[in-house]
Amino acid sequence: MVPDETALSNLKDNERVVLYPSYAYPAPDESGWILQVHGTVFEAVPENLARKIMIRLLARMMGANQEQLETSIFRQRILGFTVYQHGGKQIAVKVGDKVYQLRDKSKKNGQFRGNIFIPKEDVDTLAMTLGATRHVRYAIHSKHDVATPLEGLVRLIDDQGVSVISDIDDTVKHTQVSTRKDMLANTFLHEFATVPGMVELYQKWEEQGAAFHYVTSSPWQLFEPLSDLFREKGLPEGSFHMKSVRFRDPTVLQLFIARRWGKRKAIKQLLKTFPGRKFVMVGDSGEKDPETYGVMARKYPDQIARIFIRDLGGKKSSPQRFAKAFRRVPEEKWKCFTCASELQDYDIPETAPTSSAE
Repeated sequence: MVPDETALSNLKDNERVVLYPSYAYPAPDESGWILQVHGTVFEAVPENLARKIMIRLLARMMGANQEQLETSIFRQRILGFTVYQHGGKQIAVKVGDKVYQLRDKSKKNGQFRGNIFIPKEDVDTLAMTLGATRHVRYAIHSKHDVATPLEGLVRLIDDQGVSVISDIDDTVKHTQVSTRKDMLANTFLHEFATVPGMVELYQKWEEQGAAFHYVTSSPWQLFEPLSDLFREKGLPEGSFHMKSVRFRDPTVLQLFIARRWGKRKAIKQLLKTFPGRKFVMVGDSGEKDPETYGVMARKYPDQIARIFIRDLGGKKSSPQRFAKAFRRVPEEKWKCFTCASELQDYDIPETAPTSSAE
């Protein structure tokens, strides 16, 4: 993709864009970096009958009263599900002083993605060091100030090193996915709370040089409140890989039911993008993380260094399940834990012995 000075996003003043944190990786010939751009175009809509019906149904499933539906927490959490998402929008972005037109327009769910090649010499000029990491900023190029935040952040990730692939719900944030009523209430009615010790553990790993990728069954509509939680608690920044749903669809009633193909696809893409990196995978027993991570460990044994599963207890935490999920995965590669303190002795630079799947 080459710069285009005439490129301009065809966005209206009443349309807004949410930019998601992403990553950049070295081009195969090492002549530059490929930056990933990802966001959503949407527009706030007035109250309508369909929205009222869905909120009423959601309230019944949560056991929520009218007073709870009028709180600032509920209004913030439900906002992303009640906007109108715009497809067919042409997006232009500005990196430094150059403008690039994304090849594909936004989809029906409002989301757009694109890759931009930036020559190495330009990246060396544009890159900013934040702590131990390097980032490049970009902005939506439009007649209007449409983006929130106004600039997107792309982390430069080398082709060597260690990355952490982490789930969010019940891994770093209390959600109680296994119980639908509690899950919905914790999502829409209550303050978000982190799992004790996980913030400190991830901060330690970040200081040791790990990059983070959050791959979760949570929907994109919750990105903004989740990112607020991450900033407030000090969780490491990283790319987000979430599930697409529309509030008008029946899938909104199954917000956090794991879709293994979706997680597997996102994880596989990360592994293929960074074949030279080692990966530490962290999840929980409430969804299908053990099965998903087991598949990845068998398929990519040389890249998966360690797997950690937070054991939530209950019927889904039997030894038989874990043995089946991690069959043909060396025992030293995976571990179940209940408290983050059990992982404090693990240092990111360590890598488990690699072996091929049988």
